[in-house]
Amino acid sequence: MNMDLASANYDSLRDHVNQIRFRLGELSPWHGHENVPGENVFEFVAPETELRIHGSGLGDLMIIRQFGNAFNRYVQQYGDPELGTVVVATGGWGPALHPTEGDVNLYWWWSVGSHENEPAQYLENYHREVTVRPDVVLCLSEKCQREAEQLGYDTLYFPLGTRAFEPLDVRRSGVGYAGSKGHKETQSERVVVNPVKDREDFEWVSNYVMPSQLNLWYNTKEVTLGMTKGGQKWWGMVNNRVFETLASATPLVLGKHPNVEDVLGFEYPYQTENAEETKTHVESVMANRDETREEFREMSRKVRENHSYDERVDTLVAALS
Repeated sequence: MNMDLASANYDSLRDHVNQIRFRLGELSPWHGHENVPGENVFEFVAPETELRIHGSGLGDLMIIRQFGNAFNRYVQQYGDPELGTVVVATGGWGPALHPTEGDVNLYWWWSVGSHENEPAQYLENYHREVTVRPDVVLCLSEKCQREAEQLGYDTLYFPLGTRAFEPLDVRRSGVGYAGSKGHKETQSERVVVNPVKDREDFEWVSNYVMPSQLNLWYNTKEVTLGMTKGGQKWWGMVNNRVFETLASATPLVLGKHPNVEDVLGFEYPYQTENAEETKTHVESVMANRDETREEFREMSRKVRENHSYDERVDTLVAALS
């Protein structure tokens, strides 16, 4: 087995077990956390700028790799922004609560960690427990911004995005879901995944480590499914899989999300609130292949144009300069 894949699968399983123990009150959110370069700390370096990002888990690493590559692109195109050491803590677990300290300290808030059952309490608990107070909280929604500002933080509206995902000229077939099994709440699975999981052409994957691998897999699927964790939905956060899937021009049937159209900037009708809607969307996509593919190619163009990590890096550098 590929060692990177084996390590990533082990880390994912360990994180999942720890998340269960956190919910049961057996562990604190950063129990046993240790900052390890290359494992949960990733550095992207220019002569006078070091971008140091803390994060763990397969989904988080997809974001970090793409954002780091976008920073490298910025340096190559525009030169060193000379920002000193910029530390970005991410997510809702140990890397968020116990980062190293830099000249500029940021928190990119895209998870509620162990607070899925009480998402409204997350940021207050983070505020009490974080060991390096951020100068700015990077927020995925205006609701997140309001909460962070009430606690005295400066904020920047900073949704997730995409960089490595794009349409490929490959044959598409079948229905797929990419994500850890048991990672999302059972109700979401009942609505989004269960209605189609018994199809012969259905595939559930959770073993892709690199963005290029996942992009290729998306491009082989005629339809994919998307779920959002309850805490993210409560805060109006749109997760990275939405941007990545749409950037690949792959039709996505998404569990109903109250903020997705506002964040994307266009109407998104392929949302579902029950099993019958899920089946209807999947069947509609497959019955109207040419029309649907053209529709999603246009969505891909909009997402890659308006929600690229290149654009996010430009925004961040401008804000910090």
